[in-house]
Amino acid sequence: MESKIQKSFQNGPFADAVTYKSVKGEISLVYPCYVQHGKYEIYDLKGNLFGKTETYSSVEQAEKRIEDLLS
Repeated sequence: MESKIQKSFQNGPFADAVTYKSVKGEISLVYPCYVQHGKYEIYDLKGNLFGKTETYSSVEQAEKRIEDLLS
């Protein structure tokens, strides 16, 4: 990720998450847990960058999408 995108980590009761923030908005990446069937999910927290939850098979795919949206 580029340095203009800030990252913060959160440990949740069911899954860990990372919040990515830039001037364009804020996105949460939730790591897989048994409920999510091994998929990484991203949520648009601020900025109306995309319409609904998106799921990805790998963290690399999810982070690439986040970088594209926030750059």
